[in-house]
Amino acid sequence: MDLKIHVSKKNFYWIKWSKIIFCSVLIGFVVGLVTLMFKNLVEEYEHILFSKAQSTKVMFFVLPLMGLGLIYCLRLFVFHNRKNKGISEVLEAVHFKKKLPAYKIPSHFFNGFLTVIFGGATGIEVSTVVATAAMGDLASKKEPIFKKYKKEFMGAAVATGISILFCSPLAGFFFSYENIKKQNSNVFWISHAIGVSIAVLLMFLFDVQPLFELHFLPKIWHLQALPYFFIISLLAGIYGVYMTKIVLFSKQKFPFKNMPVLQFVTASILIGSILFVFPHLYGDGYHTLKSFTSPQTILTFSTGLLMVLVLIKPWITGITLAGGGDGGVFAPSIFGGACLGLMIGIIVKTYFYDDVVLINFVIMGIALTVSATLHAPFTAVFLTCGIFNNYSLILPLLIFVFVSFIVSKKIYPFTVYSISLQKQKR
Repeated sequence: MDLKIHVSKKNFYWIKWSKIIFCSVLIGFVVGLVTLMFKNLVEEYEHILFSKAQSTKVMFFVLPLMGLGLIYCLRLFVFHNRKNKGISEVLEAVHFKKKLPAYKIPSHFFNGFLTVIFGGATGIEVSTVVATAAMGDLASKKEPIFKKYKKEFMGAAVATGISILFCSPLAGFFFSYENIKKQNSNVFWISHAIGVSIAVLLMFLFDVQPLFELHFLPKIWHLQALPYFFIISLLAGIYGVYMTKIVLFSKQKFPFKNMPVLQFVTASILIGSILFVFPHLYGDGYHTLKSFTSPQTILTFSTGLLMVLVLIKPWITGITLAGGGDGGVFAPSIFGGACLGLMIGIIVKTYFYDDVVLINFVIMGIALTVSATLHAPFTAVFLTCGIFNNYSLILPLLIFVFVSFIVSKKIYPFTVYSISLQKQKR
């Protein structure tokens, strides 16, 4: 009798783990391929429409109106007038065991695509996170045994998507752990390991390149730069709070909340006005950051222009979201951090220490700002190293991301995403 019980338990565990592994593999491939297609489509069409706007300036006003108008029509006629709330939806699903409906998959992919390619100043990262989490949630409903591991499958799906976006499996893993749910179960480790491994395989098969290609690759960093890195970490901590506060303020105080058509038209006019003067902010802004990676173009940016871009970026992001655009502060943190880092680097190079390497300041600015804005220091380190495919600054990054993180959290203990979670807990 004991032998039968023992054998049945062995069979049960074998069936259980074989199903978990199979589901993790399936999630990895589906999420990885969909994210890869989504990323490539957005990059291609954003480039096409931005080129059109550059040649015909009036398009800076027309394109945001088209994008936000299409999003409004989709929400009204296809998604039953249900608004997207970003990563907050995922956190609520994980912490309060709420459902993440399947319609969130097409809703976030379509809305994220339309927002960014038509000039909305966000990015596709948040759209990817919510859509992939919804895929993980959907997979957990297919077998009774999977319902217990809903959080693990959602996290694994998110980790796979982020790994593809930033060419960094560690960034995907740590984002899921730091931002979605800190877990320590065998299913968590195995599902995430499978997900990010499949992401690496797909990046190899499809020859996925890092987001920014460095045309000059510094092999070393100077000890003399450490005090300046510390200054950037303090400023990035403050800037992370500034971005969070401005985005929340813009979303909450934007007029015409009960008149959605007037709301997205007003938002489109404001976005178009800003883009007309500062086209650097179009879409995710990565086209501007690519100029930072070349020694011929990095010095064409003045400190005055960089300061304006740093200050305006949270406002145009908040306006985009208030007008119905999809996204969050992921890409804006990368953009704002890069501009902040370069601005400090140029000031240091001009007045204090001529031998600084400006691209190092850009890299530090991105990591420290992402850490401050998302409250995710390890995600910030490996995300930044992944998008540049450069780990030469790993040591100072691992030190100073915690400075910006602590400064940010001491000033304001919430992120754009966790604030709604905290309100519900009350």
